[in-house]
Amino acid sequence: MINYKNIREQLINLPNNLPIYLAGHIKPDQDSVCSCIALAEYLKNLGKNVKVLLNKKDESIIDWLKDNSLIVNNVNDNKYNFIALDVNEKSRLGEYEKDFDNAIIKFNIDHHQNNKYEANYTLSEPGKSSTCELIFKLIGKKENLNLKICNCLYAGMMADTNCFTRRLSNRTLTIAQKLINSGVNYVEIIKETFSKRSMYEFKALSKLIGEIKFDGFHYVVVDQQKQEFTKLSHNSIVKVIAEELRKIEEIDIFLLFIKNGNIITTKTMSNKCEIADKIAFNFGGGGHKKEAGFTVTDMTIEQIVLKTKEYLKSINKIK
Repeated sequence: MINYKNIREQLINLPNNLPIYLAGHIKPDQDSVCSCIALAEYLKNLGKNVKVLLNKKDESIIDWLKDNSLIVNNVNDNKYNFIALDVNEKSRLGEYEKDFDNAIIKFNIDHHQNNKYEANYTLSEPGKSSTCELIFKLIGKKENLNLKICNCLYAGMMADTNCFTRRLSNRTLTIAQKLINSGVNYVEIIKETFSKRSMYEFKALSKLIGEIKFDGFHYVVVDQQKQEFTKLSHNSIVKVIAEELRKIEEIDIFLLFIKNGNIITTKTMSNKCEIADKIAFNFGGGGHKKEAGFTVTDMTIEQIVLKTKEYLKSINKIK
């Protein structure tokens, strides 16, 4: 049984005079950032000295919150504790991995498959919709939930479930309703974090629809050095473009390649057969059954396509 009570007690018992840094994964999404801010706000209200690590170029993801008072870009203390959220292995922290390694006490709170348990205390529950759902249960009592925490938890849960359309636990919608009852303006949050689209995104989407290829499975390439894609953020590509493309009825297994020089970041998706995480695992990545990802620097897109095709043949998913 996953022991939320023990993790909560360990967090509460951390010394108030020692800073606590919180960080999510590289190329952050709403669940990653909002779970950090929600937990940091809870700990701050307990008298802890908390700071949320977020690269300056990624701060725009929480513009809707209109409060970045807990955000810092770097660790500026010699002694501190560290909480990693929404990552199943420390390498997913990117530039903050070294800070995780140097911390006195390390926590990891996550909802992805195959957690590597690299912290002193780990709370891992892949059956939950999002890390924000874990934080809701971890915080526990209603009186500990102020409006800022509720807004963050709702935003993270909503975004990671594609507006409550997939990967729901048996408590996700109940929790969402409780957050709305606490005063969350869900219409505004959905508008600002999920529904908003720029003309640039629509033009890019239109072009990519015509460039989808099929070789046993569907795939498309977003070359960020091309003018039509240079202004697309990573979050825009994987949370907006990819989600629209995977709605095409004929698509099941779908790989979206994001190419930036020799760096190829890939979002793997599978609508029916639920093997996105297994495809990503073949390239050192991971994630969920219906969506996952990986990054390589030593392979071409053609090589990735060939290796994926061979794997799908080996498990009888394509002929």
